[in-house]
Amino acid sequence: MAKTLDLTQGPIARKLLLFALPLLGASLIQQLYTTVDILFVSNFLGAEASAAVGASVLLNSALVNLFTGISIGAGVVIAQAFGRKDKMQLGKSIHTSMALGLIGGVLLTVIGELTASSFLSAVNTPASIFQDAFDYVEVFVLGLTFMLVFNMAAGVMRALGNSQTPMMIQLVCGIIHVVTNYLFIAYMENGILAVAWSSVLSQVLAAIISVHYLLKSGVMSVKKLAVDGPLTKEIIAIGLPAGLQGVVVTLSNVFVQYFINGFDVTAIAAFTAYYRIELLFYMPLCALGQAMMTFAGQNVGARLYDRVKSGLSTTLIFGVAYSFVLAAVLLWFGRETFGVFYSDPAVIDMGVTIIRIAFPFYFFYVFLETFADTLRGCGESAVPMYIVLFNQCILRTAILFGFMQLAHDIRLLVAVYPITWGTAGAMLYWYYRKGTWRKQPSA
Repeated sequence: MAKTLDLTQGPIARKLLLFALPLLGASLIQQLYTTVDILFVSNFLGAEASAAVGASVLLNSALVNLFTGISIGAGVVIAQAFGRKDKMQLGKSIHTSMALGLIGGVLLTVIGELTASSFLSAVNTPASIFQDAFDYVEVFVLGLTFMLVFNMAAGVMRALGNSQTPMMIQLVCGIIHVVTNYLFIAYMENGILAVAWSSVLSQVLAAIISVHYLLKSGVMSVKKLAVDGPLTKEIIAIGLPAGLQGVVVTLSNVFVQYFINGFDVTAIAAFTAYYRIELLFYMPLCALGQAMMTFAGQNVGARLYDRVKSGLSTTLIFGVAYSFVLAAVLLWFGRETFGVFYSDPAVIDMGVTIIRIAFPFYFFYVFLETFADTLRGCGESAVPMYIVLFNQCILRTAILFGFMQLAHDIRLLVAVYPITWGTAGAMLYWYYRKGTWRKQPSA
């Protein structure tokens, strides 16, 4: 069997960190070649091409986020079977998950091809870039099947405690993606299609390498690929709420951007840089949350509930400590940090104002992320989705409307973030304390 990490035994803090660090590395790699994509398009193809790619991002994100949730559900089911040491159920879970990845990828590809034009029209894509945006989407969605197969394979590895191999696969394919981006743009006549085909190629390679790894290590067999009905229901019950949450939160960000766009260009530029800087908080906390989700899955499967609670406490300590230290550093060097992105003093001043309001309270987000991921790992997915959607979509939008009626002040807009992080974290903590997650694992 492939290299695994049994999270049901041994020192909790050490194992959580060992598992979380490759997850963080994978996120950084993904962010790096996404940034390289933007640089290639903007510098080699120009502003209109960059806008065309940007116009397609929302559709691509909605399609991918939906099935990413299903891979989360699969990972939880696999982790719980691994924790129970139930080899038969573990094998069925892995093969059902991979089959769902293949079927779901084909389905989303068809949906993407059929809805691309209508979606781009619905979001009011300018006529000058419509054809380029449409061309990009048509090619990009061809890689969705391979992308989802890789995501599912990576989810299988992580559920078994192996977070290093997916990171290395992403690193290799990320380097290939950067190289082919340059070569395709240089030698293909249509630059937009060059970027799209480069993305597809890297996705195909990632899928092939990850599936080969599972086959070679004995984790998976092509002959055993099949969709088990009860397991599929369990995977969807856990994963669909997480996927829908990702889609709805992505779409709700459009409303937040609406309010930001109501200010001047200085505010828009400051928020653009803020979102980039915020990744320094978000990615490590997300990695910790994902590690805790697998940790909870394995230990709930083994019915080691006290170990789940200890892991949660350890993750919260790591996350809160990290958020306080990084907040202090960025508040102290705020002007220098924003100066990396802009030289305009007005934008830098606005950026410093934003982080002074948001960053001291970012530890609220630690509670939101950690409790939500712990509950998902325990098999509880629907209620965390309702809580997150209520706070980040409904409550946030309502408070924004109210605040903007009081005063057209950027500080009030920023304050909505820590307020809704805090309310979501408090509600998730309350639900966790109810203890229904202890009843989740199947026999």
